[in-house]
Amino acid sequence: MNCKNCNSQLSGDFDHFCSNCGERINANRLTVKSIVALFFSNFLSYDNKFIKTFRDLTLRPESVINSYNQGFRRKYVNVVSYFGLTITLIGLQFFVFRRFFPQLLSVGDLIENSVPVNDQMFNPETFIDNFYQYQGLLTLVFIPVYALSSKLLFLDSNRYNLAEHFVINIYTNAHFLIFWFVLSMISIFFSINYNVFSQFAIIPMLIYMTYVFKRLFDIKTFNAFIRVVAYYLIVLVVMLVFAAIIGILYGIYLGATGQIKPIDLH
Repeated sequence: MNCKNCNSQLSGDFDHFCSNCGERINANRLTVKSIVALFFSNFLSYDNKFIKTFRDLTLRPESVINSYNQGFRRKYVNVVSYFGLTITLIGLQFFVFRRFFPQLLSVGDLIENSVPVNDQMFNPETFIDNFYQYQGLLTLVFIPVYALSSKLLFLDSNRYNLAEHFVINIYTNAHFLIFWFVLSMISIFFSINYNVFSQFAIIPMLIYMTYVFKRLFDIKTFNAFIRVVAYYLIVLVVMLVFAAIIGILYGIYLGATGQIKPIDLH
């Protein structure tokens, strides 16, 4: 009998793993029962890497981050996979909202449904919908901003270089977004408008990042909190500039496609 993965000759009929590539040997046909069992074994078991990673990023984030930065990467989900899972969950989250609960993404109660632009009406719902559609991509784009901000705020510490600040910010942002995904799904049962609900995200974000910085850099809570506030202020300024640029480009696009007309100053 040969290994199905590398085609090497197996040493005996009772091998459970290939001695050449390590592939598990399973002579049984795939069944629905085996798929379900595999899912629960790989994703929901207490000893699973994801459970350990999520638990430790919540209770002792320095353990996960320092393990990865120091090259010990088998105990936890690696930073790229953890972030990839987050992007998937963000996509799932807004698919559910946009497909089944579009009323919870409406901004009608917050701003006018249509805004006059010159002699035409512009619907901001379209812009908001496009924003949510590319939320995962925007999360990825802003990771360098987070990393540069935290590195700037901790120039007095040589504990982590810039690449390691990337790891810090990818893990922590991914972790918070997974946590927020769960809360967002729960909010559906209470028919809470997501745009209103998301305004409160800053509170747990401040608390969690204060806890992370305190443990990573071994500083007092108040010191960590002040740095976290400055950290988000820097990110906010960059986001506002980015949003202004996107808004200008979007306006140019609407003008170029004839959806709005230039304002007549005469």
